[in-house]
Amino acid sequence: MLSRLSMSVRPCVSVCRWVHTKEKGKPLMLNPRTNKGMAFTLKERQILGIHGLLPPKIETQDTQAMRFQKNLKKMSDPLQKYIYLMGIQERNERLFYRVLMEDIEALMPIVYTPTVGLKYREKYCTFNDDIQGTASVALAGLLSAQRVVGKSITEHKVLFLGAGEAALGIANLIVMAMMESGMSQAEARKKIWMFDKYGLLVKGRAYETDSNQEGFVHPDPGDVKSFLDAVNVIKPTAIIGVSGAGRLFTHDVIRAMGSLNEHPIIFALSNPTAKAECTAEDAYSLTQGRCLFASGSPFAPVSLEDGRILTPGQGNNAYIFPGVALAVILSGVRHISDTVFLEAAKTLADQLTDEELSQGRLYPPLSNIREVSLQMAIKVRLCVEAHGQPFFFAVAPGEQLGVRCLAQGHLSRVIEGGREHCTFTPPTYNPCRYETQTRNL
Repeated sequence: MLSRLSMSVRPCVSVCRWVHTKEKGKPLMLNPRTNKGMAFTLKERQILGIHGLLPPKIETQDTQAMRFQKNLKKMSDPLQKYIYLMGIQERNERLFYRVLMEDIEALMPIVYTPTVGLKYREKYCTFNDDIQGTASVALAGLLSAQRVVGKSITEHKVLFLGAGEAALGIANLIVMAMMESGMSQAEARKKIWMFDKYGLLVKGRAYETDSNQEGFVHPDPGDVKSFLDAVNVIKPTAIIGVSGAGRLFTHDVIRAMGSLNEHPIIFALSNPTAKAECTAEDAYSLTQGRCLFASGSPFAPVSLEDGRILTPGQGNNAYIFPGVALAVILSGVRHISDTVFLEAAKTLADQLTDEELSQGRLYPPLSNIREVSLQMAIKVRLCVEAHGQPFFFAVAPGEQLGVRCLAQGHLSRVIEGGREHCTFTPPTYNPCRYETQTRNL
């Protein structure tokens, strides 16, 4: 309690300060601002009335901090570390901030909101559009591309440039799609490689990997010093850039992908345009128009020497969150699982026509976003119900009319095919009809 604390400064010695409190005994130990645990000296214990309330041993804060850090290093789960850190903060703030300041680079990601979001993900109806939305739209692009390549999702080998949250989100959703096709999780993860600023994520490398990256750490395939080396050694069917660095898909990298694959898949998803891993023009021209390209930022259509005009696909999260949000409203689901985003990706890929695919697109035009969102809401809602997730109310399955009305903000009672749809309007009555019935009485 700050109001109970005061700070006094000895005259002429401004660097020496004492913090005084009126609290004594057990209340002082229960206050995280004043509690020091076993670091109270014998004199402090006697004066503050806590002698006998603590173990007889007296420790320094250095010893406490060393034990704190030792216990923390034994934990591998970020959420477990977060709970441990918050427990110390609730009991001994001085020790908490001492340890935090000593290793702020490693501990800040733990006490920051992503870990908190993971803790409450199962309790609240939330999703991370930057991670889950990006993952869904990227997977949709791969599913669209396989219609041209002629390979199923399980036959692809994907190499990521970047190994952060966005890359991991996409990779995990691709693994889910492969598992749905009958592949085990271990086999699916072997199909995915990541290359960060320190090189490939491989076992025994000099730089440590995070716990959430461990599933994509593989045995060292050989002498790989650059991303180009990684492409030549791993021979991926798709490369996905989420590095945020810009122009790292060099001409040599693009040519290598073109020589390895009849239809190389190249996704430069970093935003803005200046940070995209390559341009659409480079991707198309260096592969003679054979590549399947998508970007995070919009690129203009590219004219090739043979007269073809290819329109780059833009992997925009706007394809995903409107349909998912509408499905959540329809179903009243209390938790948005990754299955929702897998279904959203499949629905988005299904909305792409053969004509649009022949134009180089991997996604429907953004002008069709309302219809895409409508179809996605219906499919996702049915998926939620099929998995038995709880919901408050529901429009009858496959009812496009009811979904359209809700999307327009005025869902009222609609009867189609003998089924009555839910309504959000309050009960009303016709005054004229009411007066007629009264007279008849």
